[in-house]
Amino acid sequence: MDEPEVGSLSQEPVVDPIFETKSDPRIVALVNRLESEDVLGQLLERRGTAAQLATEGGDIKLGWLDQLAWVVEHPNSIATVEASVAAIRDRGIRHLIWAGMGGSVACVRVLEQMGILSGTLRVHTLESTDPRSLNAALDKISEGTSNLKEALAATAMVGVAMGMTSEEPITHLQWFADLLHEYEVPSPADHMLVLTLEGSYLDKFAIRHGVERRAVQPDGESHTPGRMSAPSTHVFLYPAAIALAPEYRLGEVVFRCQDSYRLHPGLDREARNHVLREDPFVSMSAWLAGQMVDGRNKVVLQLAPELAPIGPWIEQGIEESLGKGGEGLLIFLDQDLEAAQGWNPDFVVLTIGAGEDAGVAALRAAGHPTAHLRVSLGDDVVGRLATVARMFAGWDLSVALIGYLSGIVFAGQPAVEGYKKYARDLRDAEGDLPYPTACASDPTGVLQLDYLDLGESLGSESMARQASELGVNLDHDPAGVLAIAAKIGLESERLSYLDVTLNATPDGPLWDLIAEAGTHFANHVLRRPVKIRTGPRDYHSTEQSEVDGPPGVLSLRFLLNELEPIQAGRYTPRFLHAQALGTALAMKDAGRPVLLAMLPNIRALEPVKELFSRAEALLQGTAIPSH
Repeated sequence: MDEPEVGSLSQEPVVDPIFETKSDPRIVALVNRLESEDVLGQLLERRGTAAQLATEGGDIKLGWLDQLAWVVEHPNSIATVEASVAAIRDRGIRHLIWAGMGGSVACVRVLEQMGILSGTLRVHTLESTDPRSLNAALDKISEGTSNLKEALAATAMVGVAMGMTSEEPITHLQWFADLLHEYEVPSPADHMLVLTLEGSYLDKFAIRHGVERRAVQPDGESHTPGRMSAPSTHVFLYPAAIALAPEYRLGEVVFRCQDSYRLHPGLDREARNHVLREDPFVSMSAWLAGQMVDGRNKVVLQLAPELAPIGPWIEQGIEESLGKGGEGLLIFLDQDLEAAQGWNPDFVVLTIGAGEDAGVAALRAAGHPTAHLRVSLGDDVVGRLATVARMFAGWDLSVALIGYLSGIVFAGQPAVEGYKKYARDLRDAEGDLPYPTACASDPTGVLQLDYLDLGESLGSESMARQASELGVNLDHDPAGVLAIAAKIGLESERLSYLDVTLNATPDGPLWDLIAEAGTHFANHVLRRPVKIRTGPRDYHSTEQSEVDGPPGVLSLRFLLNELEPIQAGRYTPRFLHAQALGTALAMKDAGRPVLLAMLPNIRALEPVKELFSRAEALLQGTAIPSH
């Protein structure tokens, strides 16, 4: 089958979302500003203010903007990806472990969770330094066989890093390589592939071990940040080709997406203005930027169930790009919309999908700004992939436009690099990690809560006064510490949202409990939105914003002292613990309140229940500002 001709695209169905609020006068005014200042020309031609805002370390990070057009104009790049996928299948590979962090794996997780990656070549994402996640990967590749050597022989690993300093995929590849050698799987290097930047830590690892390396961008350049890895880089193209083969062709998805997206080098001024006036993501960006001007920097994102896996991708792109210098937008998923009617009026609601539910309608009736991006998935795998690709491309553009309208540098992630250094230094230092020792301990001695630096961000006198009023002994009441931190934030109107992070694999009873109890505590007790996160994955997605974005976060982070032992091979949890401690130190450096709760293991459910329930009881009757 020949590749489709670009000229035949008009005959194909085009996936095009609709932003239903585009006629609002303020949106029209902001779109007119983008048109008069020729922002698309600035982006495409890498010039002016837009290029400056896209620059990190002297490199203009706009490779994602027109890479789709390059792929369309170079169909051999598509053929190369398809041939690589065919070669993997021909070698008898039946499982592909996709290892990385943040944008290096986020879009693959979207496809995995949407059921698009469900063919005979199964793709499994690995984005944690928790040994339990590696065990889960072993369980998946071993389904149907009790012979691990046989399972490994039918498995390959793709290690991906779109930043220079990401080390997590190196630990995954080293573990996998050692397993291949231990079980005497022939030609171990043939079971590994690296997608990364030239000169990165991962690139150097691949060279040392004789592993095949490919550039992230199809054109061989390196100007795309990880959070914009889809739909134009190999991070999307490889799994998309896997999902399509052998019945469909990757070119169909790429061409349909580009036909709707339309940006390419050499686009004339009239065509650029047409994109600005007609592209739904441009109108949506203007709406969000206008809400930021009015002080509404929180977006409650409500996605249709079939589109829900895209939510974390949107959250990552927005927060990692724009969360800087106390500015930016915060994205909140899976909130209780009924409870939201009692929150502070500093949020908006954006729904994505076929329509809105009663909760959104009630918020709109109560005066909260709402908007809707109408999206319908295609009927077959090609249509579904084209729709998802269009969503990826649209939100990438939205990040740049919101950054431009708000004057925020949307390249780089300095706060993330700061925590990475802490984590590396702690991991590589001699001796034990510096776990906090002077902590508040619950009556059973099971849960330990580090709070000693909290006085620097909340005020020691305020903490002592609140402890006296609530009858709390700070040394022996972790729930009391949590209640005091929340109460000070509420009464000073500095508490905007709660972050609850589990530094472990996000599944099982403990994860479910933390998600349920943390959401209830934030949405109903504090009357604030909440982020339920997992470390280290989400440290590569939203930590930039938590450390340096809009103020008002109270962060509660759980660390398990004992983790599940690795089933096969060698893998230590030291890096996971170093990352947890490093992020807490980075938060403290930024003056942002952070509580580090330490639990003995994944079975410690009762102390977590008691932590939230007692904190709720202590806060009963607290005056919580609302509209």
